[in-house]
Amino acid sequence: MSENGKLARAALERGYHGALAVMEPESGGPYVALVNYACDERGLPIFLFSSLARHTQCLLKDRRASLLVAEIPSEGDALAGLRVNFSGIMTVAKLDVKARYIVKHPYAAGYGEFSDFGFWTLTPDWVHLIGGFGRIETLKAEAVF
Repeated sequence: MSENGKLARAALERGYHGALAVMEPESGGPYVALVNYACDERGLPIFLFSSLARHTQCLLKDRRASLLVAEIPSEGDALAGLRVNFSGIMTVAKLDVKARYIVKHPYAAGYGEFSDFGFWTLTPDWVHLIGGFGRIETLKAEAVF
């Protein structure tokens, strides 16, 4: 795995939340939601979504999505921090991911019991990393996972 592939994977594993972009079917444009995530045993991002949420409704019609994970510096230019975009297809989680999700988000333990909540997985096709000035690379998912 390349150094940038390792950097992208580590940022995803360190993170807890990000911006999820999906396609909004009525307008055909993007819709972005702040979401919590964890990683499954393969390192792929997993989510717990309510079927009532707008982003879930969008995903039921178009599974394409991108997750932006950012490590923003505590002061100075936010754009100087690490940013990684994971783009691919969302699916209903096939693995039992609840325990891994709850480790990162213990307050969400009860949500998984509601009938309108379910776990989703993002399987990236490609990853775009901005690791600072002059450190930009688009990677195939295989170079990260």
